[in-house]
Amino acid sequence: MNCEKIEPRLHDYVDGPMAAAEKLDIERHLATCGNCRGEVEFLNSLRRQVAALSSSIEPPRDLWPEISDRMAPKTNWWATAAPRLKNFFAGESYETGGWLAWGMRGAVAVAAVVLFIGGIWFFMQTRQSTWQVARLAGAPQIGSQRLVANGQLKVGEWLETDDSSRAQINVGMIGHVELAPQTRIRLLQTRLTDHRLSLARGKIRAEIWAPPRIFFVETPSALATDLGCEYTLEIDDDGFGLLHVTRGYVALENKRGPESVVPAGAFCEIQPGMRPGTPYSENASETLRAALTQFDFANGGSAAISTVLAEAREADGFTLFHLLFRVVPAERGRVYDRMVEFVSPPQGVTRAGMLQGDQRMLKLWADKFGLGQSWGKYWLPLQP
Repeated sequence: MNCEKIEPRLHDYVDGPMAAAEKLDIERHLATCGNCRGEVEFLNSLRRQVAALSSSIEPPRDLWPEISDRMAPKTNWWATAAPRLKNFFAGESYETGGWLAWGMRGAVAVAAVVLFIGGIWFFMQTRQSTWQVARLAGAPQIGSQRLVANGQLKVGEWLETDDSSRAQINVGMIGHVELAPQTRIRLLQTRLTDHRLSLARGKIRAEIWAPPRIFFVETPSALATDLGCEYTLEIDDDGFGLLHVTRGYVALENKRGPESVVPAGAFCEIQPGMRPGTPYSENASETLRAALTQFDFANGGSAAISTVLAEAREADGFTLFHLLFRVVPAERGRVYDRMVEFVSPPQGVTRAGMLQGDQRMLKLWADKFGLGQSWGKYWLPLQP
């Protein structure tokens, strides 16, 4: 049984009685499907949080005596107001303002219900198998159908713009993606923890507000993973591409080498059949960029590294950090030495430990550059 048939039945599986045979079918599917297990865990967590909500709020102790002692000397008004405020918070009497406290308790209960309903609504929105598409200019196409105004992009369908059209995709509840002219993109997946597009060619601008590693864009050369950000990504017909991050971070990865985590204000090149390039600052010199391209994609070796180190400035510290995991062991020392000229090492980090690939030190450096959530992916290239 596939996910499309299982997903609509997960609420009943979690919330209420179900026939034994049907329950067994679902449990067999859950045993082999991590995505559906994740949705069941989310629903169970939501139920536990709602069950833990209280219909009233009680203070841990009576705070009023201390407050009254401090306020009483200032004005006699507090002497008459004190009992009313006390009853407001304690809800002791309807005659002295307790009705307001009961109203507050009711408001808390209503808020809990609203949060619960909102959570369910958000969950259902993220499960939708279609995304809304708005025409921004010209005549974009979904499949063979041209958009007059708005439309829906289903899982498996292609959205395409010609040389005079633009479009915008609403990525469920978590952001949007704008397509430039001459762009072709496909909706691959829309799940609670996996929203995925495939960019065959062209240029997109993505703005995502979700937690990290929920939105993905596949390209012929690498997978772009959103880490909470805004960025542009362009791919030509041969699979050569360029990522430019303007807010947050984006990770680029494939099976050919270490991941590149690109921060705001940086670029990263990708080429088919090659590992993701080394990210570099928007302000990096043309000479440094050319040397990185030579090193990453043309076996530039030691000569290219020498040029990068000579051209590096303070803003290029994260570039040198990436290079530590890409150069041969004999080159790591001089890359590290140049990096610490610009960025002081975290406390507890030593040069010898870094060159030996100490995991704790690697994490401290990664945290300093804001790359902590991905640092483990750098460890493999440093194994002796």
